[in-house]
Amino acid sequence: MVKLNGMEGDYFLKESIHNYGDLLQMLDQLLKEQAHFNWNNFYSDRKREIPFFVNQPDENLVEYFEKNIFKSGKVLELGCGPGRNAIYFTENGCRVDAVDLSEEALEWRKERANDRDLSINFIKEIFLT
Repeated sequence: MVKLNGMEGDYFLKESIHNYGDLLQMLDQLLKEQAHFNWNNFYSDRKREIPFFVNQPDENLVEYFEKNIFKSGKVLELGCGPGRNAIYFTENGCRVDAVDLSEEALEWRKERANDRDLSINFIKEIFLT
């Protein structure tokens, strides 16, 4: 028994991943199994020690900008959560549409963007069905 995103259950791969298609199929199955997960409850406790709850961008994203792999432009971020990467993209000259289904996360990311006087198009939408 394992705990994943606050939910207990048996999580194991039924098949091996040999290529990109296998990976996508596994992720699709995982998303279907977790469709009932309550993201508003997940984001309601802001003090939880979750890596993407911190108000700093993903370290890989920072590295991509530092190495000029990413440059400013238009960005669509799906599953933006509390907005840490959307904020970083915007601070680096990008125009960002950031989508998430959690109303709780939406409030949090709006607060973070407002604290920095940033204009980000945050959209509350279910994008996985």
